[in-house]
Amino acid sequence: MLPFARYEIEGESMIPTYQPGDRVLVFRWGTVKPGDTVIFCKNGLTMVKRAAKKEGDRWIMKGDYWNRSSDSEDFGSVADSEIIGKVIAAY
Repeated sequence: MLPFARYEIEGESMIPTYQPGDRVLVFRWGTVKPGDTVIFCKNGLTMVKRAAKKEGDRWIMKGDYWNRSSDSEDFGSVADSEIIGKVIAAY
């Protein structure tokens, strides 16, 4: 597996940080910290959110700013194993 992957932002949950259509570079190796933006797969969907808080081996995820309605309260916490990687750049 390569250490980097590219994804395109599809939803609005990370506005204003990322807009639909933005492309991001994701680093698959390394440690996620609170505040990092991550790509993860949950219930068959690939999503981008901000890692807010870790509880055991699970993360509470949040959308940015006014988009808090799309977060872990809606889809549950995210296991470490569901995280694909950390967003390191947008282009």
